[in-house]
Order: sequence, then C-alpha cells, then structure tokens
Amino acid sequence: MSATRATIRAVLAVVAAAAVLSGCAGGQDQASCSHTHNGFPVLEAQAVPSATLIPCVLPLPGGWRYGGARVRSGLARFWLDSDRAGGRAAEVSLMPGCDVAGATELPPGTGGAPVRRFEAPAPGRPQGTLRSYLFTGGCVRYRLAFTRRSAPALYDQADQFLGFTPRRVYVDGIGGMEGLTLCGAEAPPCPG
Repeated sequence: MSATRATIRAVLAVVAAAAVLSGCAGGQDQASCSHTHNGFPVLEAQAVPSATLIPCVLPLPGGWRYGGARVRSGLARFWLDSDRAGGRAAEVSLMPGCDVAGATELPPGTGGAPVRRFEAPAPGRPQGTLRSYLFTGGCVRYRLAFTRRSAPALYDQADQFLGFTPRRVYVDGIGGMEGLTLCGAEAPPCPG
C-alpha cells in the first residue's frame, strides 16, 4: 500500500474515532452515532461540502444491520438491511438540496438537529415512505421500504435511528489531529 493510501486510512480512522467520541445529534434525542464504517462520515462531508450536518445511524435495534454505501461528488448514500423488511429496507442519501413539492411538512422533532422534516409516499413504491430533512447547505432523503400503516413496528424503529453530526466535528477532527483541511461548510472554501 502506498504512503498516501496509508495516510488517508489513518486520517479516516482518527476522524471516525473522533466522531464516535463526540456523539451524534439524533432526530428525536441526543445519542451516540454508530455509523462509522471505514470513515464514511468523512467521505459524506467531502461528497457534499455545502452540508452543515452529516447523517449517521444511532445504535440499531436487533434485526437491523448496516448494508453498504456509495459515494460520488454531490451524493453520499448508505443503506440498512432488516431481517423482516429485507435488503435496503432503509436508505439514507445526502445531497446539496432536494425538492419537497407535494410532501407534507412534519412538526419539528424534539431536541436533535435543526432540520425541517417532510414526508411523502416513496415514488414508485406505494408501500414505501420518503422523508426529507432540509438544513443549511444540504438535504437528507430517508427512504423506507414500508409505511407506518404496512409495518408499524418497523416504522417506529426506523423513525428513531437516523441522526446527524455537525460537519464541524469532522472539520475540527481532521484539522486538529492531522493538520489537514476538510474544505466546505464551516471551513475554508473548496478550490475550483
């Protein structure tokens, strides 16, 4: 492995550890995030540098597990699998913005991150739910493969484990521990 790859892996491990230690602001309450697979939150922050919040997963109840992730410029996505609802039962996508036309705005959550929440049926999935969380510089789409009506217990579980970490945690973690800059929101502007 090249020295550059080793350095990047070390940075991601340090930032992931910092994220776990600093916690994650949950949608309903304050809790510690468990979504630190391979430094993925740092990749999310790099993919959508305008986002001031980075989505993460609070501790998962039995029957749920981390399924996988994909990242490209302008989009970071990860999904969760359920032993009852199948693969990709819940999918989280971070992007610079999203259209909420036709969605119903939900009341603000108690505690947690400063987001506006919207809900609508998932496009092309009559038994699915699409939640949108809008915040400064970004949007998170939270797609569930079920509705409150079709799977009330799963819906209640899924309603509890999406959380948000302020991007500042990763900016400070990389800057303080490695002397590197994670450009974008709450940091120097990205070049180009």
